[in-house]
Amino acid sequence: MEKFPKVIIEDLEVYKKGLDKKNYQFCNVISNRITMNSVFLESKEFALIGGLLKDILPNFQKLEEEDENKARRELIKIIDIYIKNIENLDCVFIIDKYSEYYDTFKQCFNSSIEKYTENKDYTSKVINYCLSFLKKELDEDSLPLSEDLLTSGVLNEISRITRSFGCTTHQHMLKLVLSFFSKLRDYFKVLLLSDETENVEWSNRHKTHIGILKENITNYELSDGYIERCLDDLYVFIKEWRLMFMRFMNIIPQIPQQVRIPSRIDSELKNLVSKAVSKEIKGEKE
Repeated sequence: MEKFPKVIIEDLEVYKKGLDKKNYQFCNVISNRITMNSVFLESKEFALIGGLLKDILPNFQKLEEEDENKARRELIKIIDIYIKNIENLDCVFIIDKYSEYYDTFKQCFNSSIEKYTENKDYTSKVINYCLSFLKKELDEDSLPLSEDLLTSGVLNEISRITRSFGCTTHQHMLKLVLSFFSKLRDYFKVLLLSDETENVEWSNRHKTHIGILKENITNYELSDGYIERCLDDLYVFIKEWRLMFMRFMNIIPQIPQQVRIPSRIDSELKNLVSKAVSKEIKGEKE
């Protein structure tokens, strides 16, 4: 075996140890490491594995202990399959194995009182609606950048639906594309809203990545060809996201949201405060 794939194998073995200890925060760090190493190795397949292992982790927080133990053991088995086939991995094989795993445990990823019947046709209907909405919003480009959580909001709804009603391998790929575009876009938002950066260059890069996303969702379809095209787009987003990390580290780009109070209510509140203060002052003098 060449020495470079061994790097990813060792990452995967470390990730498994994190699962054994139920240390999901540590597993998240290792999944980030896998995506970073995939950039160094220029491997789209390793990027996909790292992305999937990162994406699944939040679901473990929702599991009952018995289900959690089963889910951890089964995920370790999937990782072992990836390790065994490390030199012959392709995107369809990777996502197929993950999809089989997700289908087994998706109902456990909801709360114990949420029970739904599998209905992948409904999932497809909702996703088509969400993608149509997303494309329309991206074309209009009317949301204020500081408040814009569009792709995260769309992803939130799609993730909820897929947990409840199931999804295809193509829809797993779509979710990953949306997820890592959102992570990348958080960095762009900080840069474009900063007074310290030259916005033209970053704005052009931002528009390029939005264009890639728009083309992806426009050409969304349930075919192997879409999975392979998705892998290309996913790698672009993961690569730029990790390079952003190298530039800025973990700045956790969160844009503060200001509460806007209507002027009439604001005036009334000021009058109330003023009267209260005057009353306190008058009371002290008396």
